[in-house]
Amino acid sequence: MALTHIEYGALASSETMNDNFDYLDNRISTVADSLSSNTSSIYSNIASLGGTVSAQIEDIVEDVSELAETVDGIRDDIDSENNAPDYNRVVSITLPYTVTQRGYVYGGVYGLDANRYVYVNGKIVHGHCGYSGGIGVYSGSLFRVSPGDVITVDWASAGYYFYPMKGD
Repeated sequence: MALTHIEYGALASSETMNDNFDYLDNRISTVADSLSSNTSSIYSNIASLGGTVSAQIEDIVEDVSELAETVDGIRDDIDSENNAPDYNRVVSITLPYTVTQRGYVYGGVYGLDANRYVYVNGKIVHGHCGYSGGIGVYSGSLFRVSPGDVITVDWASAGYYFYPMKGD
């Protein structure tokens, strides 16, 4: 039923007035019920969203914690003695030399009138420019190597040494 229009100045029966009031009361109740239902739905969605966000935040916190542990582990590895040469276990080597474990090689070249180079896997890792006039100068360096690396030199004039890494 809809509202019954009452003309200005007209007398309306109590039945028409009561019907209009009943209609308005029903509409107000329907709107109030709809608002209550919608409000409950909104609160439920907010609670669900809050739970989802909380779970995602917990996952992020856990991931960040795991990442921090990984970074700390990497720092420990980098800072540890495992990356340092073990000078107490030095071994004299003859070139060419194929590396069998992680470590460092020390050696160099002696130059008179020519350039001299040390290579790892065919790539220059150390060099020395020769001097003219018969004055020779030794030039050495310590460089890191891995298993399988091949150390060569174009002219070995001095001793070469392998230092395994501490902890290996």
